Amino acid sequence: MLAKLAFRNIRRSVKDYGVYFVTLVFGVAVFYAFNSVTSQSILFDLEDTASASVFDMTGQMLGMFSVVIACVLGFLVLYANGFLIRRRKQEFGTYLMLGMNPSSVSVIVLLETVAVGLVSLVVGLALGFALSQGLSFVTAGLFNIQMTQYRFVFSTDAFLLTLGCFVLIFAVTGLFNTLSIRRYKLIDLLSARSKNARFRVRNPWISLVGFVAAVGVIAWAYVTLVDNGLMQFDEGFWRATALMVAGTFLFFWSLAGFVLAVIERTRGVYFKGLAMFTTRQIASKVNTAFVSLSVVCVMLFFSLTVFSTGMGLARAFTGNIEDGTLYDATLTANVYLNAGGVHDEEALASMSEEDRAYQRVADEKAAAIAADAEAYDWDIAAKLADSSGVWDELVDRFAQVDVYQTSDTTYGDLMDRYGKDLGNEKQSAAVHKQGIAVIGVSQFNALAEMTGRPTVDVGEDGYAVNNAFDATRALADASARKGEMIEVAGRMLTATGERRSQPTQDAAFAADGANFIVPDSVIADLRGQGVRPDQSFLDIMYKTDRVQGDALLEQMLAEVSPPSAEVSSSGWAFGPKPWPVTLSFTAEEVLVQSSGMNLMISYLALYIGFVFLIATAAVLAIQQLSETSDSLARYKVLAEIGCDRRMIFRSLRAQVLVYFLVPLALAVAHTVCAVSVISDAVLEQLGVSVFEPALMTGVLVAVVYGAYLLVTYFASKGIIRASLGKKLIG
Repeated sequence: MLAKLAFRNIRRSVKDYGVYFVTLVFGVAVFYAFNSVTSQSILFDLEDTASASVFDMTGQMLGMFSVVIACVLGFLVLYANGFLIRRRKQEFGTYLMLGMNPSSVSVIVLLETVAVGLVSLVVGLALGFALSQGLSFVTAGLFNIQMTQYRFVFSTDAFLLTLGCFVLIFAVTGLFNTLSIRRYKLIDLLSARSKNARFRVRNPWISLVGFVAAVGVIAWAYVTLVDNGLMQFDEGFWRATALMVAGTFLFFWSLAGFVLAVIERTRGVYFKGLAMFTTRQIASKVNTAFVSLSVVCVMLFFSLTVFSTGMGLARAFTGNIEDGTLYDATLTANVYLNAGGVHDEEALASMSEEDRAYQRVADEKAAAIAADAEAYDWDIAAKLADSSGVWDELVDRFAQVDVYQTSDTTYGDLMDRYGKDLGNEKQSAAVHKQGIAVIGVSQFNALAEMTGRPTVDVGEDGYAVNNAFDATRALADASARKGEMIEVAGRMLTATGERRSQPTQDAAFAADGANFIVPDSVIADLRGQGVRPDQSFLDIMYKTDRVQGDALLEQMLAEVSPPSAEVSSSGWAFGPKPWPVTLSFTAEEVLVQSSGMNLMISYLALYIGFVFLIATAAVLAIQQLSETSDSLARYKVLAEIGCDRRMIFRSLRAQVLVYFLVPLALAVAHTVCAVSVISDAVLEQLGVSVFEPALMTGVLVAVVYGAYLLVTYFASKGIIRASLGKKLIG
């Protein structure tokens, strides 16, 4: 009997609360689909691309954020059920009046929860399985790899994780509903409808003060965030976050009373059509649900920010892929690390004898490395060819670029001279005292010729500028103007007017920022003054294909600099030194890492952004549908006093639009501030425009959020039409 009654209640509520069920289905589907990404690796040949670890890392990251997603969906289920329970108080009171005991009412609610949960799980998992098959093609596209053989993949791990999370969510929800029913008194249940019908509007003067304070707090949060930036999550960041959240809650707490007071004093608006009714409907609802509206706004802000910046970062990892893989491999010598031990007398005096002995050993190692480099005239290729027979088998062409730093001219001098910085205050300050980087013209031209790009001619007293980094482009352009002058090694050099964008290494991101190409005689003068290269890059083209070449490169480096047991246990194939080789980065590694980061960030942005978006839209939809049902008596009065169909539905449309768009508008304002700061600190430095990710975010919101808005309006319209029937005029 109880089961029959529960199922009847579900069938009766499907039309009104289908939005909640559909959102649950989408939540289950997306949860399963994204957690099944790791299982898709069997569809691809990962042996040659060395991408298996990227799939594992992506799966781990998605799994970590799935905890957050599960909490969001749990909040949605608990909130929606609590909302529906409160709305059904009179129904439960009727059951008790007819002689049903509280335990039986609790059983009915529990059966309803179990039935809805079971159906949503089954349908959601089926949809998620289909969605996961589509994701496999997206994965192949993001990774730029072919499927060796397509077949349906069912992820047992994703299935068990989804099942466990949602069973736990519905179990907690069932317990919550049962406890809620048991604590209600009969008089409260029977009088619930009349209590809900009261208008709740705050004092307009208090609302005015609150609204002004809210705007001030939010503006303070924006200023704090802009001034602090997003280079680190320090006290300024958390203060801006706290101010934004507090301002948002205060905004919705005061909004209804403030707007109502303004509209009431605008007679031409307030007494036009059903504006009076519409305004008070909205004000009453906002005052009652300002907490949930604030939470919805914050979640919308998080969703929009994560999606837009995530898609921007994903593009950053693939935007430079062609220039970042010009060479088959790049060997980097970070000579600046070869500083030896501590040489400060006071610091040495405060050390123990054991620590001073360690510093002496560090000095001896640094001296040995420097002597080895001087013996080969800092020629990495000569050292490798002399130390391993693999060199001749591996290398077809090569070019070395040594980067020196001069103290005669700093980047700060140029920034002050031309009024051009890096576009970010903290980054500009970090390089302000740093000497400019210079490269010998013969080395640069050899590199350019190897890649088929234009060379430069700087003569004996000229210079050109090489720049491939967006943040330093304005500074590089200003410095490269014909006739400009810099000082290097005590010599004044004049710009030839040439600027190049020649990558000097394989890298996921361009790292060549305002390097100055100078005559070889200037480099000789620097060497004569005892200046060593700060960094050296040896770019190599293989005789073999890249896969075989990478294996030979690893073998050669192990022969040149065998790793110690400790270094080997850390995953290194060779022992890194400041010279000849500190780092090895191949084109294949760049491709794998770039594609992998693109995959992981794109999926995380879509996963988090979509789930948060549907959760917030569903909360608003459920609230609005419940409000419509609760207000049927008011709409009935409007129909009886002669309001026609168009007037009533126009009022309903205004209510739905305001209820959906006001939280979205404030969330967009928060997002614009946050994304502009993130763009300034990160995206623009990587050469990524925020416009396209913002456009993608707008499309996602328009499609998903707009769909919920339209469904809510037409569902509410259907509720009114079904209730009033022939009483509607027109």
